[in-house]
Amino acid sequence: MTSSFQTATTGAVGEAVLTIRAHALRQITAYTAKAVTAAANPEASTEAAHRERAAYWACTAREAGATEAQIDAAGAAGTAQGTA
Repeated sequence: MTSSFQTATTGAVGEAVLTIRAHALRQITAYTAKAVTAAANPEASTEAAHRERAAYWACTAREAGATEAQIDAAGAAGTAQGTA
């Protein structure tokens, strides 16, 4: 493998991981907001499903190198959106 190819490949993989991490953190925020909104509605039955999806995306974010602080911040942002 040539040095320039290896550098380009490594850069592309690193960029993809950053994209996945950012997407996962946004999904945590979105699903947490949906769960909070559903929890406020006594007729909603989707809170558990939304929390499950938020947990899935938290795992994905961890696999992509997100810190627990980043994951907690995304969840807090979702809670704020869900109560707004």
